[in-house]
Amino acid sequence: MNKRTVINHLDPRAGLWLLLMANIGMFCQKNSEQGSMLSGIFLLLMLVHGLYKAAGKGIVLLISFHLLLMYVFPQCPAWMNMVFPVLVNYSLRMLPCVLAGLLLLRTSSMQKMIAAMYTLHLPQGFIIAMSTTLRYFPALKEEFVHINAAMKLQNISWASRLECTVVPLIVSAVNTSDEIAAAAVARGIENPGKKTSEITLHMGISDWLIMILVTFGILIVVIAG
Repeated sequence: MNKRTVINHLDPRAGLWLLLMANIGMFCQKNSEQGSMLSGIFLLLMLVHGLYKAAGKGIVLLISFHLLLMYVFPQCPAWMNMVFPVLVNYSLRMLPCVLAGLLLLRTSSMQKMIAAMYTLHLPQGFIIAMSTTLRYFPALKEEFVHINAAMKLQNISWASRLECTVVPLIVSAVNTSDEIAAAAVARGIENPGKKTSEITLHMGISDWLIMILVTFGILIVVIAG
């Protein structure tokens, strides 16, 4: 983590709490303005934790959604206004959850998140599903990068690249899921005994402060709206 950040640590349990509050705020918000304020809270947190690039993309996305709703869609035909504004509004509503999830993933390693779920005494089935999912998508992304690089080396046209990418990616997705499941079983994830971890989690003052401030901020946004 960048040493110039204001806060260079976020406990996974605090991140899970922020994700929960983002979901509660998503269901309680009444208009897009509330959703934008909720997104602003998590964008500010991302800036505090040094995630400048991700926060910048989030700000651009948020502004783009509002520009579409305010200036583009009013000039579009009626049939477009029946579909696309709904999609944009739902995207605005879900954006705080996406930002909270991204903050959790960028500030906590997979091992820390799994250790946090064990300390919270979550159901074993849920932890297994989450640990498998957290390993699956990064592995699939890596396969996509390798396939795309191979397509560039072969100088394949854009028209043919889609087919040459999708088919290997589907095969890789199936193989990756089997490999991750086999690796999880080999590590004894199905063992009903108590799990141990070399990672020791500690909730610092900054974690508690962030949880309290974000909770009150979301309550104020929802109630004031």
